[in-house]
Order: sequence, then structure tokens, then C-alpha cells
Amino acid sequence: MVSEKIYKNYLSILKEEMVPAMGCTEPIALAYGAARARKVLGREPEHIVVKCSGNIIKNVRCVIIPNSGGLVGIPAGVILGAVGGDPDKNMDEKLDSCGF
Repeated sequence: MVSEKIYKNYLSILKEEMVPAMGCTEPIALAYGAARARKVLGREPEHIVVKCSGNIIKNVRCVIIPNSGGLVGIPAGVILGAVGGDPDKNMDEKLDSCGF
């Protein structure tokens, strides 16, 4: 059995770290990563290689990306983030957190 002190510590960490998310966050996470990469590079990348877990692939392949005109999938999320994403928003603003 977990002690009361450990339990309270876990709850404290969860309250500090957990943030509610709306919708399917995987395409937004991909777009955010691409937008952050563009910022680090200081220009749009010429080539992008995306490596994803099976869960990301499963969850992003059929999701319509908000404000994209109906685009779906990993390539769309990454391209939108690399070209028009705003990494300074840090995924804090609901579904359009990457600025598109």
C-alpha cells in the first residue's frame, strides 16, 4: 500500500504537470515540433524526416487538422507547422496552438 505522503506527492506532481487537451493532439504535436525546428534553424527546412511512435501514427492518420481546409495525416501536420506554425505559443491555445 502507498503511504499518504507518497500519494500526496504524486497528486501534487500531477496537478502541476497535467494540462487538459481538447481534440486529437497528435497532429498539433507534430506541427509544433516542426515549427520549433524551423525556429531553431532560423529558416524553413529544405527536408524533414519524421519518426513517430505507433501510437502517433495510429492517432494522426485520419484526423482532420484544424484550420487546414480538411488536410489529414503526418505530412500535412508537419508541413503546416514548418511553414506557418508559431512555436512561441507552446501548444497552450487549444487546437490552433501552432498558429494555423
